[in-house]
Amino acid sequence: MDSNRKGSGNQPVSRGGFCKPRGLQAQATEPSSEGSMSPSKLMNYWITRLSHPLRGLKYAFTRDYAVRFETIVFGIIGIPAVYFLFGPLSAKELLLLIFCWFFIVVTEIQNTAMEVALTRLHPEHDEAIGRSKDLASGAVVWAFVFGLISLGFVLSGKF
Repeated sequence: MDSNRKGSGNQPVSRGGFCKPRGLQAQATEPSSEGSMSPSKLMNYWITRLSHPLRGLKYAFTRDYAVRFETIVFGIIGIPAVYFLFGPLSAKELLLLIFCWFFIVVTEIQNTAMEVALTRLHPEHDEAIGRSKDLASGAVVWAFVFGLISLGFVLSGKF
């Protein structure tokens, strides 16, 4: 579908089929580089923008067991346990372990997002959809393997 075509009501139609009505296109939806937006409008803008990712994180932590498990076991329990069991870690070692933890959790959240979207788009069993879900799960496994290798690297200097 051409983005210059007119839809019903003389409104442009975007490639995705979603487009703002003309009256809303003229309104400032992003802070301008001139700084003409008042501080309260700027604050409302950022609160609105951040509400979507925060809602996604809330969904991930309340409805996905794997995200909760990886956050609690690896982050809240695992990293402090390594720190106290194997002596103080250098700043670089601690940063590496925290980075690995975030990498695993972010990959798990992306896996969950892909699984939710694919299940919604194609609820029946389909081999290609299943393969896509398997690939997303494989990314989580590789992130975990990277974390284990990094943990081994950190602990190898402690013995």
